[in-house]
Amino acid sequence: MVSLGDALFQMTGWLRTTWVVEFSLWVSETRPCIWLQENFLAIPTFQTIHILSIAVLFGSALMLNLRVLGYAGGGHSMEEMAKRFIPWLWGGLTALIVTGIILLVSEPVRNMVNPFFWIKMGTLVVTVLVTLWFHGAIKARMARWENQKEGQGAIRKGAVALIVLWCLVMAGGRWIAYAPV
Repeated sequence: MVSLGDALFQMTGWLRTTWVVEFSLWVSETRPCIWLQENFLAIPTFQTIHILSIAVLFGSALMLNLRVLGYAGGGHSMEEMAKRFIPWLWGGLTALIVTGIILLVSEPVRNMVNPFFWIKMGTLVVTVLVTLWFHGAIKARMARWENQKEGQGAIRKGAVALIVLWCLVMAGGRWIAYAPV
């Protein structure tokens, strides 16, 4: 049986045989990459915005999901909670994507040849798609949410799954710094 460390090392070795290396080397020679690396505060500033964006996104998602589970809301309807937090969630995601692209450009080789980067990106895509589906399902049931309790089991499981998925995205992002690149 292959250990997790061995699997990650093998994935890194495989990534080094793909187009990713040439592309990341090309990006490392572009003006934006050079500018980001030459300006002392640029990368820490974008990292800070990136981290604050995930905090806004996750905090909003957590409040909505905890409301679905019945642990948050303090007497506010599901519709009120959605109107309050969904714009913050999508705004946080937008800022996260923009700063993520900037951070990717700032250290392209370190990121693109990193197995945790690709695991995080895969998890992020799945999580965003599940979030879109989940919010669509909530919106379709919002008007009758407070009055109809049957059929909410799947939605509650979706809320738990989304909390776990967003935690995996955050963990993947954190582990990028520790991958065997």
